[in-house]
Amino acid sequence: MIQLKYKYIIGTQIMFYEIDMSTDFVDSVIQATENVENKENITVDLCFNISEYFEAIDTSTTTKDELMDKFFGVCKMLEDTGHKVTHTIYDGKEPRTMVEYRRDLNYFGCQEHDYVIWGETDCLIPKQCFEVLDGLMS
Repeated sequence: MIQLKYKYIIGTQIMFYEIDMSTDFVDSVIQATENVENKENITVDLCFNISEYFEAIDTSTTTKDELMDKFFGVCKMLEDTGHKVTHTIYDGKEPRTMVEYRRDLNYFGCQEHDYVIWGETDCLIPKQCFEVLDGLMS
């Protein structure tokens, strides 16, 4: 088991059409933190972008409510394994890009955390991530 000395925030914007693949990313976070004793040092920030500015929801296959249920299920997966989760839902008329999300994550995330990690729905967090990062500042 590892006791983290530093605080981390992993931020990921999930577009509504990526919701099904986001569980692989979440599984990798859970696996990467299995040996972390103080998971409270890790915040997982998820922004669910359900805006249809770039692409319309195919309502013949799903609804916004069903997409929201899936998103809250993703959050619950993390919470059920002891992870601190913060989340926002964006459903605005203006575009909300990854660049904007990351800018805000960097600005606000670094005020209370030592490391800001940009996640992606199609990325996997390596199992050794936190052990290696915690050792860098030692």
